[in-house]
Amino acid sequence: MRTIAIINQKGGCGKTTTAINLGASLGLTGCRTLLVDLDPQSHCAAGLGIPEHRIEIDASDLLQAAGTRDLDEARLLWHASKNLRLIPSRIRLAGLESPGSSFGRREGRERALIRALNPLADRFDVCLIDCPPSIGLLTFNALVAADLVLIPVETGYFSLQGA
Repeated sequence: MRTIAIINQKGGCGKTTTAINLGASLGLTGCRTLLVDLDPQSHCAAGLGIPEHRIEIDASDLLQAAGTRDLDEARLLWHASKNLRLIPSRIRLAGLESPGSSFGRREGRERALIRALNPLADRFDVCLIDCPPSIGLLTFNALVAADLVLIPVETGYFSLQGA
């Protein structure tokens, strides 16, 4: 599975739009695509028409369970469109980056995502990771897991400053 992190510490630059449209396009070409929403704002789910109140298991559960226990994939992986599955997020994902979180103190915490994705690797051709607009533990996890990094930018001076 080829993993692509979509990163920019500036908000509103098109990370989520890029992730959703690239994922849907790859799916239409027959590429088995997994979209992981690591942005606590949960815009991937909203953009794909998945109501947040129906999400029971999310990226927070995935990261916390990494390498320790299995999650119910039927509740974790959402069928978004042809050949596109989503691991959604919710606002509680932001809590993993808080100074007092047990996850933030865990040994190997920056490798949690790659450990969690390894069991899914044979089921997908590509994994896209939509990152939050910050450089923190969630983004570090995406960078460790990624083979490639995509940085969407607008063509303005201040947009390039955050990239």
